[in-house]
Amino acid sequence: MLKYGIWDLPGLDYFLSKNTFKGSRDEFRFIAEGGENIKVYYWPEDICFELAEDITEKEFPMNEQSLYDINDYLSSEYKRVKDDMKESDRNG
Repeated sequence: MLKYGIWDLPGLDYFLSKNTFKGSRDEFRFIAEGGENIKVYYWPEDICFELAEDITEKEFPMNEQSLYDINDYLSSEYKRVKDDMKESDRNG
């Protein structure tokens, strides 16, 4: 497994083989699925994908650069979700 930033995504061959990668940090969960493109789903709940209600999806081209782009995307969404949770906690 190569390190494409903080999310430890597997290499491009993993996704070319149509595999699915799952990961999490705190209550932020995500799935990256290989296929024609790489589909990334994330949800800010400590619950499985099948039961999650607030799932966001984004698709990336099947290439090496996308692994870095996915890392950047997940990092920015993770930060946004954490900031939103902090704000919500402050507001009661």
